[in-house]
Amino acid sequence: MVKKDLRSVAASLSSVAHSLPSQHVAPVATVVTNARPAPASTEPVVQFSFGLRKSQRRELQRLSADADMTMRAFILNALKENGLSVTEEDLLDLRRKL
Repeated sequence: MVKKDLRSVAASLSSVAHSLPSQHVAPVATVVTNARPAPASTEPVVQFSFGLRKSQRRELQRLSADADMTMRAFILNALKENGLSVTEEDLLDLRRKL
């Protein structure tokens, strides 16, 4: 039986991990009162998640596909309709094209 060196495995995976979307978590911005909001292109993106029932997730996926939008853009568009400041840049598909 060959014993694997886990340090070398972790080192070889670290270069790949930086290219994965889940590894691009920007730090949460500090809240400053009376400050002007940063332009969308310079403001860091932070991760936010919430739970859905499995059937709701499938329905969201279907609705966003029917609208020819990503689920992220579909949700942001719905939030925009309810008063959230959303720019066209926020609605862009951020997935890498192969």
